[in-house]
Amino acid sequence: MTMMAHDTALPRIIQALEGTAREIDVTFARAGSQLGEGLSLFEGLKERLSTLSAELAGDDIAQAGATLSTLAGELRAINDGLRHETGVLQELALHSKDASQALERLLEHMRLITILARSARIEAVSVQAAGRDFGDFTSEIVALTTQAQRTIQNCARDHDHLSVLLGSALEAQREFEGQYGLALSGLAGKLEQTLAEVAARQQRGVVLTSDAATHSGKIAMAAGGAIIALQSGDSIRQQLEHAIKALRLLSAVAAGTGPGAGLDDAARRGADIVLRRLEAAQLQESAQTLAQDADSIEAALALLAGDTAGLLDLVRSLYQGDGAKSGSFLADLEADLAEASDLLAKCDRARAGVDRVTAALSTVLETCQQTVAALAGTVSSIVLIGMNAGLRAARLGPGGRSLVVIAQELKVAADHVAGDAAQLTPTFAQMQQASGGLKQGGRLDAAHFAALTDAMGTSLAAMRGAGDRLGSALDQLTREGGGFASVVAQARLSFSNAGAMSDLIASGAAELERSCDAAAMPDDPAAAAAVRELIDGQVWPNYTMVGERTIHQAVVASLLPAAGGVAAPVTVAAPAQDDVDDFLF
Repeated sequence: MTMMAHDTALPRIIQALEGTAREIDVTFARAGSQLGEGLSLFEGLKERLSTLSAELAGDDIAQAGATLSTLAGELRAINDGLRHETGVLQELALHSKDASQALERLLEHMRLITILARSARIEAVSVQAAGRDFGDFTSEIVALTTQAQRTIQNCARDHDHLSVLLGSALEAQREFEGQYGLALSGLAGKLEQTLAEVAARQQRGVVLTSDAATHSGKIAMAAGGAIIALQSGDSIRQQLEHAIKALRLLSAVAAGTGPGAGLDDAARRGADIVLRRLEAAQLQESAQTLAQDADSIEAALALLAGDTAGLLDLVRSLYQGDGAKSGSFLADLEADLAEASDLLAKCDRARAGVDRVTAALSTVLETCQQTVAALAGTVSSIVLIGMNAGLRAARLGPGGRSLVVIAQELKVAADHVAGDAAQLTPTFAQMQQASGGLKQGGRLDAAHFAALTDAMGTSLAAMRGAGDRLGSALDQLTREGGGFASVVAQARLSFSNAGAMSDLIASGAAELERSCDAAAMPDDPAAAAAVRELIDGQVWPNYTMVGERTIHQAVVASLLPAAGGVAAPVTVAAPAQDDVDDFLF
């Protein structure tokens, strides 16, 4: 092939390479800028992650965990407390039934004593001897009987009140136990589960810190590798510019202008072959370097994207709740505490009625005990008077026989009264002792529930603050993570055409190689010397990288052997920056 056959192809190759050089410059610069922005965002990500870790291990959550543990224990014991209090009320109800039966018998006995006392008074009037004494005596019996009967009636009235209170208290207690017992027990289990989840998340937080450090290290290394790889864009652009300059020289040689104006035909043919083969080799190397660097950068960016996504997934799984249920697991914890607080408030209101009943019950029990104690003294007096009446009537002889019978019946009735009254004393004592179970410290009274509610309110406020801070940090982390992922995605998109650019350069190299594939170098030593002088003067000084010079020397040595078959050494001094280029590129 002749040089003239390629006059139209050469400008097209030069134009394509110029466009590629500009595109490489813009692509690498844009990707470098985006990656730099991404690294700044990544520093923000690490800062947010530290904030989240500190919040998870903070005092607020620790105190909430302690409060949850205490509350769960309190609620877990409530069923036992409810059963105990119900048992106490049931025991009181049994004793109350016994007392009620004793009081009924007492009232019957007192009615009998009243009848006997009146009979004795009537009979005493019929006895002429010592009638005054018996009249006064029987009047005293009637007075004592009336007093005792009034005392028993008062005791019975108080006891009826007591029975009503006991029934009301037992009904309220059973209603409360049925409505809230299982709910409180279930809430205790739920809070214990939440507490275990908090502990598990804190443990996972320790693991996350290690995993995040691993991800951060990989991300930092990948970013550093990508930045170093991006620096190769400038060297590839320079290589293309050097190749374009050499191809312009080729055009000038073909046209017989510029540096190639003084060359004869043989020298121009030789220069054409050398320049085509030389730039084909240089462009092939540039295409290969671009492809390798683009693959390296793409791999680094893919690693950045994958590890950033993995890091965000780790954070979300640790700090967020279950899907759409909440934005943060602390919101679930806050909801549990709010539920506990609401349930305790309801318990407080429900228990208020029970507490009023038990308070009144205690007062009535004390009154009944005082009444029974007073009754015991009155009954003793009745028994003593009945005995005296019997003795006096016996001294009257046959005329006092009726009084003797009445006195004996009066004594028997008084003994029955004394026996039933004696049963009331231990019964009410047992009731008083049993009611102590409703007054013991820590029982499920309104004050106890109010204290738990206050503790819940304090913890709820602390949790709400911690949840707000954690949610804000999580939102910021998500935004920054999304921004970082977007920047990395844009950088990857910028390199999506790197393969096309590499192929375009390689196709230019192939076209140059094909254009001189069948051409042979002229045998004229003078022409060869002229070509070497042209190449050494116009091409070699443009190089800034060792790789370019190495390729140049290999191609020129194969096409322009020195006299005797040994390649002539190149005497042009290399630029001072070569050592740096060797290191970087």
